[in-house]
Amino acid sequence: MLDYSPSEFPIYMTATFLNLSNSKSFYGGRELKYSREENPTVRELERRIAELDGFPDSLAFNSGMAAISTLFLSMAKKGILMAFDAYPTTIRLALDLKVRGFRIRLVPMEEVVNAVSREWGLVFTETITNPMLKVPDLPALAERCEEKDVNLVIDNTFASPILLKPSIYSSYSVQSATKYLSGHNDVIAGILSGNELGDLWEWRRELGTILDPFRAFLVMRGLYTLEMRVKKHSENALKVATFLESCELVERVIYPGLSSHPQHDLAKEIFRGLYGGVVTFIPKVDPSRFISSLKVIRPAPSLGSPYSLINQPISSASNIPPPMIRELGIDERVVRLSVGLEDPEIVIGDIESALRRAGNPYSNNLHGG
Repeated sequence: MLDYSPSEFPIYMTATFLNLSNSKSFYGGRELKYSREENPTVRELERRIAELDGFPDSLAFNSGMAAISTLFLSMAKKGILMAFDAYPTTIRLALDLKVRGFRIRLVPMEEVVNAVSREWGLVFTETITNPMLKVPDLPALAERCEEKDVNLVIDNTFASPILLKPSIYSSYSVQSATKYLSGHNDVIAGILSGNELGDLWEWRRELGTILDPFRAFLVMRGLYTLEMRVKKHSENALKVATFLESCELVERVIYPGLSSHPQHDLAKEIFRGLYGGVVTFIPKVDPSRFISSLKVIRPAPSLGSPYSLINQPISSASNIPPPMIRELGIDERVVRLSVGLEDPEIVIGDIESALRRAGNPYSNNLHGG
């Protein structure tokens, strides 16, 4: 047999492993026998992301929601306090679990610090909220959680470990690796990092939510360019947000890098001089007509892609109760733009042309006004 020495970590595309006497010498002392439980390619990805996040360990899942679901299910008896400003599917999950007897409380992001008490086993928030781009007071929240001996978990998807190393503030972090970590809009994956993941590894094994080795390899590929991509996304997004704020056909722009953002000073303090690649705004023209008039920016959900993506968040919020949608500040006027790696002047030109092609200002009658 030839002795190969690959320059890249190989894809172990196998369901099972031989039960050798040294099988427990694998990472973390876990026995290597079945890829639903453990796989060397997946484990190498986990090692690399744990290092990026600043935690001792991480676990890879077949989606970001699989990571969050596994975490929430593991907290069945301990109770979850969750900042209400979050990805609508995460909210829906929390509501569904609450109906089924889980002890879960949802509060506005601004109230979560004061709501922390010893009765909760876990406090959950997003680093930059989806889609309204609020920034929680992580220093204050971390201090409060430590004081009350409560685990803090942050969804670091919008920031990535380039803007914020989550271990500075939290006990755990989750990320949708579909976004910036993989970076090519061709992978669905999730990551959960933390200080002690033994129980969560058992939950993942039982639920069958582990990532497959091929997609783990693709996420590892993305990690090589993560820092330069996130920096470019952020630089481009700031230029686009600055343009939008000066545009007469735009009513409101939300971006943590703008001085007009309510938490701009906080974002400046906790992030590394970057503010992410997502800009949310409200055009004065019909948003659907505006989006259909774009030539370069692609109408699709998700973010972190090499090319710019745009959508109306109301579409993904349709599975939560209307009062909650209104409380989040989401309506059909809101547009979320994930700024890609293109020349920002091309993106700005596309937006400007589409706004003008969209025609008359958006009618307030569509909102009952």
